[in-house]
Amino acid sequence: MDNGTKWRIGEVEISRIPEFEMTLFDPAMIYPDLPKERLDRHRAWLEPRFLDPATGKLNMSIHAFVIRTKRHAILVDACSGNDKERPSRPLFHRQNRPWLDRLGAAGFKPGDIDYVLCTHLHIDHVGWNTRLVDGRWVPTFPRARYLITKAEWEHWQNEENLNTYADDNHIKDSVLPIVAAKQAEFVAMDHVIDDEVWFEPTPGHTPGHAAIHIRSAGQEAVISGDLMHTVVQVAEPELSTCFCTDKGLSARTRRSFLERYADRPVIVLPAHFPTPSGGFVKPDGAAFRFDFDS
Repeated sequence: MDNGTKWRIGEVEISRIPEFEMTLFDPAMIYPDLPKERLDRHRAWLEPRFLDPATGKLNMSIHAFVIRTKRHAILVDACSGNDKERPSRPLFHRQNRPWLDRLGAAGFKPGDIDYVLCTHLHIDHVGWNTRLVDGRWVPTFPRARYLITKAEWEHWQNEENLNTYADDNHIKDSVLPIVAAKQAEFVAMDHVIDDEVWFEPTPGHTPGHAAIHIRSAGQEAVISGDLMHTVVQVAEPELSTCFCTDKGLSARTRRSFLERYADRPVIVLPAHFPTPSGGFVKPDGAAFRFDFDS
């Protein structure tokens, strides 16, 4: 695995920091509403880059992005983390991956990060918020402000939601320690960091899910989080995953997003598309396609 990919957006640089990439989910599991015949329509272009013909599983990546502006170093979505107890999720259980080394190879130490932006609070987006030090979970980024939308935080305060969606206490070990350290801030869905970076509301996958918009010197990019997990959802925008809390809203938000950015020179950077992950949305009949920036 390489140490990531970089994009230049005007005076801003965006670095991709990979944690791991592999064949991950059976399409029927992650997309329970997708009939096999509809998947088969796309198989010719999905295989082998996006769909592994040997296993029938989707190729996916877990990665973060770091945005370097003229004022700030901003990490977006902190992957799944090391040393976490995840017995019900073996993929994430007691990992020992060199993600911090890859962050360093991209030019950033934990102490360099000014902000950590959470598109949402799922297990594979908050893990490196904390790390294990002397038996305690402490913030990985000691001087960062961790920004979470208020709607997302309120969702996870509901005991029923916590019991249903929190995988092996990931909120307890990866979110609550940053709150206890007084490094968490709960912000509006359209919160502005500065004139180059802001939150863009994209609810549905979770109630407080937000994309991160970057604009500099007339150029733009959007880090889209889990608005779409794979390119299948670009071709089939109405298709939501088994992980979405509101499938209908997720589908409407996704189509609106794709319509908004189709055929525009805006680099879209999803959370789980395989290397190089970023690219451009193009119209394709009644739906869309994703042209990778490579």
